[in-house]
Amino acid sequence: MVVARLQEEWQTLRSELFPTKVVLDLSDLVLTAQRLPKANQPLDAPWIVPLPAATCRGGRPLQTEALGDFIGDLLLSYGEIKALLSVVLPAPACYWRALQWPLAASPLAAWPPEPARQLRELQPDLGLPFALEQGWFDVMPVQGGDVDALVVAIERQLLADWLEVFNIAGVRLGRLVPAQVAWMVGLQERLLAANSTTLVGLLLPEPQALRLLVWRDGVPLYERLLSGELEQWLGQLEACLRFLRWQQGMQATGPIELLLAAGLAAGQQERLQLGCPQPLELLDSGGYGNLALRGLALLEGAR
Repeated sequence: MVVARLQEEWQTLRSELFPTKVVLDLSDLVLTAQRLPKANQPLDAPWIVPLPAATCRGGRPLQTEALGDFIGDLLLSYGEIKALLSVVLPAPACYWRALQWPLAASPLAAWPPEPARQLRELQPDLGLPFALEQGWFDVMPVQGGDVDALVVAIERQLLADWLEVFNIAGVRLGRLVPAQVAWMVGLQERLLAANSTTLVGLLLPEPQALRLLVWRDGVPLYERLLSGELEQWLGQLEACLRFLRWQQGMQATGPIELLLAAGLAAGQQERLQLGCPQPLELLDSGGYGNLALRGLALLEGAR
């Protein structure tokens, strides 16, 4: 009895000191999660499960209790309810902006100790659908082109709703990362390898849509949701790339790398590749369930 109790206490202490790490990505329809490997262990296959109907829409949890219970039950079924969880916040819930910091273009050496607080004091027009005092912000330094700061934002109440979901799930929450940031980290090698004059475009399949993100010199430049049918995606994509070349002072045939984050339905991918105004490369997520999970894994120090 004493030995059994000591073993149980040791297992509890070990799980707290050396927790298993799980990364999790949410869309309106699907949850994708994966256990991160420990030293010298192979990467497990991802868990891809549909969400209960009408629990999430537009990046917002509509039924926090049902969604929290679902996530908790899922982790329990995989024996990972005590894991340290890192979560990708859905892209529609998050916003990011690249800008000079402060707005008077002070040198990066003058980076303030509390940039989010100073952002609120400066009151810049970031084109967000909510007032600055209603949002949660993080500001991080970047270097590239004329930009030296990346601002990520989420409406404060929406963030509270997501925190409540994971509180109901009964999990240990390590970090919440906007999808756009997770994608950028997952793509970091490609962004660093690209020439500073090359645009790097990422296409992410969504239900009845494609999300387009574009970087130049490692800095986010553009984001747009391409909606409609595939032929409409192609027309919108061509117009976006033409506009970006003009905006960046590039020639009409200026260099663009176009990457597809995940495969499309049968027939769609071939039609997209044939009709695409640029060669299209399908990304390899390196064994992770998707590019966002790869980004989270890199943030957690995994490879």
